[in-house]
Amino acid sequence: MKGRRLALLLAAVVLATRSAPGQVMVTSPTNKHNLSRSGPGPVKSTAMTEICIFCHTPHNANPAAPLWNQTLSGVTYTPYTSTTMVATAGVPSGSSKLCLSCHDGTVAIGSTMSGRQIPMQGLTGGKLTGPSSLGLNLSDDHPIAFVPVTGSQIVNPALGSAVKLDKNGQIQCRTCHDPHQMDIDPTAKKFLAASNSASALCVTCHRQQYWAANPSTHMTSTKAYTLTQGAHTGYATVATNGCESCHKPHTAPEAARGLKAPEELTCGGTGSQCHGTTAVGRDIQSEFLKAYAHPTYSVTPSVHDASESPTNSSHMLPEISAATPRHAECADCHNPHSSYAATSVAPKGSGKVSGVAGVNRNNVAVFPSGTPPSVNEYEICFKCHADSANMPQGGGAPYPPYATRQAPQWNKRLQFDSTAVSYHPIEATARATSAPSLKTPWTLTSIVACTDCHDNDTGPNAPTPGTGPSGPHGSSFKHLLVARYDMDNQNTAESADTYALCYKCHDRSIILGIASFKEHLRHILLDNASCSICHDPHGISSAQGTTTNNAHLINFDRRFVTPSSNGALRWEQTSPDKGRCYLSCHGHSHNPSSY
Repeated sequence: MKGRRLALLLAAVVLATRSAPGQVMVTSPTNKHNLSRSGPGPVKSTAMTEICIFCHTPHNANPAAPLWNQTLSGVTYTPYTSTTMVATAGVPSGSSKLCLSCHDGTVAIGSTMSGRQIPMQGLTGGKLTGPSSLGLNLSDDHPIAFVPVTGSQIVNPALGSAVKLDKNGQIQCRTCHDPHQMDIDPTAKKFLAASNSASALCVTCHRQQYWAANPSTHMTSTKAYTLTQGAHTGYATVATNGCESCHKPHTAPEAARGLKAPEELTCGGTGSQCHGTTAVGRDIQSEFLKAYAHPTYSVTPSVHDASESPTNSSHMLPEISAATPRHAECADCHNPHSSYAATSVAPKGSGKVSGVAGVNRNNVAVFPSGTPPSVNEYEICFKCHADSANMPQGGGAPYPPYATRQAPQWNKRLQFDSTAVSYHPIEATARATSAPSLKTPWTLTSIVACTDCHDNDTGPNAPTPGTGPSGPHGSSFKHLLVARYDMDNQNTAESADTYALCYKCHDRSIILGIASFKEHLRHILLDNASCSICHDPHGISSAQGTTTNNAHLINFDRRFVTPSSNGALRWEQTSPDKGRCYLSCHGHSHNPSSY
């Protein structure tokens, strides 16, 4: 009679869950949750022929669960937490507590509520071990036992979805897993409640902004990503791995946000083959190994936090304290859920930096908009290179020496501001009324991007375009310049290569002629004077200069330019293309010299 009741219970449980062709029901000899003597795996009973009894009993069941028969754990767990999670993971409850009674490895499998121990084999001390045992530290697992805080990027499963919240509206193990059916997803398996090809199960709840709307390259890429390349799902492309190309829902090596490695190593380096030297995608790691690079790998451990924002007082960017460690991680410039191949026209950022917040010319947070959904490129740069309190250049780091300007300024927001007395046209068109040296297609109304000068020296934006990836990840030239620009001595002979950066936009023959400034020939060619000795390539803020003394980006490098014999150190503009110098340079005192 008892056996008939158990059989009826099994039928009710199985029939209550929809099945589909290829799904392996718990009654099947090949289902891993069949722990009876007929079960398929090494973990099974040596004698018990009943199947449901390992989890359920029609009598004397745990009242907190649906006819639960396995002895529950009485341990304390460490829950998941992160700075980007709005809700709070609770103490395991409901179906999660039932699952953990086997999967935390603290209770013997087959330990029933009646006190009876079903004889088992394939276990250590009767308890589950190996990757199926999650242990007591659940901080590296997807959070459970909480009611989702819904919004634009977190939604509840639709009515009728195989992905379900429990009766209290909480996410539990049963939300993503169906313990009765093993191969609903025949590739990933893991008793998933629905197919997770292209992360279909994940996006039931997670609606990352721009992921599908752009869509993200990480959503659509058909590049191979297999088990031998670091995948763990069984799927074989970046697109079909979906979220799990970067994330791991259980036992994630990087607990917060379930990353497969620290952020920068998830993207490239030793932790990933996506953007490393054996890359599935573009090889970015090699760029960071160049002589000059953003400190993405050199700052370890990573101090970046995914919640960083100009509006987050706990993780403020720009940094408000000089003591805050400085960093430049992948996600400071790229949104992995948004990035795609769309182009743009300066100053707007391209699709590669879409979905990333920035800081505008007024030091106010700005957020992506338009197509592609991005801020202006320079607004991303301003997060670190404008008002950050921990900028190291004033102290001579990281790549000395630096020019010693007559009007020193490290805040690029102030230097490029449209109110500045002179500037390269990053934010607004140039103040100059004439620039005869500009090459086509540049004009006086052109806007320049930061990456026109700071970029990969072997990438498509170099004077001689290369095949490397674009972007200021690394360069063979100081200051992450896309081309050579000698600025630290007066001993290097002028050539097309010496000032290749300037000659990207400015015609060398005109610079060395008389059309732009007749003394360029003497200073640059005969005296080996770098462009940098007289010109500040960024700009001179309105608080530090005047249109009379600092037009044409004039901001002398005092390592090479000193006061005249009369103690004067200035340049004065007398007309749009004429002026006079009061200074000492290349062995001569000018009191003044007019040009």
